[in-house]
Amino acid sequence: MEAYQLVRMYTTDQNSEMPATKRKLVEAGIKLVRAQGYNATTVDDICAAAGVTKGGFFHYFKSKEELAKEAIVLFREEKRLAYEHAPFRQLSDPLDRVHGRLDFAKDSAGGAAALTKGCLIGVLAQELSFTHPEFRSAAQGSFLRMAEDLEKDIAEAKSLHAPTADFNPRDVALLYVSIIQGSMILAKASETNAVLMENIEQFRRYVKSLFGSSQRTARKTTRKSATRALAGSPG
Repeated sequence: MEAYQLVRMYTTDQNSEMPATKRKLVEAGIKLVRAQGYNATTVDDICAAAGVTKGGFFHYFKSKEELAKEAIVLFREEKRLAYEHAPFRQLSDPLDRVHGRLDFAKDSAGGAAALTKGCLIGVLAQELSFTHPEFRSAAQGSFLRMAEDLEKDIAEAKSLHAPTADFNPRDVALLYVSIIQGSMILAKASETNAVLMENIEQFRRYVKSLFGSSQRTARKTTRKSATRALAGSPG
């Protein structure tokens, strides 16, 4: 089996069909690993948090590593669905969608008053990339998909508002993923979301600087064209 097969996604139906006990174990694993890390989380911890016996655990999983693989799939699918149905998706202007995504990310993290639990994928990547190739591959695939999703809106916004601007939408999207992942680590270390909220706003300012002058020029050109068209049209 290729390691990259771990990057598959369950469908909504497959998620809903997961046995209740198994789901409790996976969700408990996600919560504990996000809070205290993979290596610090034991099978006993997961069973206690899920309210499931150790026999129940081994009925579904051969090891903690096997549960972690299921946890990655479930966590990623839940995040995908949350972003797929987020309010910013309904915005017609792609640049508005970019800014709406930033607002959604801040809200999803709980705002400045809360403390992020961190990203399960990021936690596993930090701890296991050098020892578990499957997890490294899954993390890489997840980060790239996150970037590709944002890249689509940035590329569309560039085409619409700043076609001559000198930046690569993919690079900007990857920068965002790096900022989010790094900021969650800083937030947990400082026990406050303040740094995460500020860094998202720093990224917003960066996006505005990329589109600022080009977007104003594009809008001015559009207004001039519209004015000329109106002036040349019959009474």
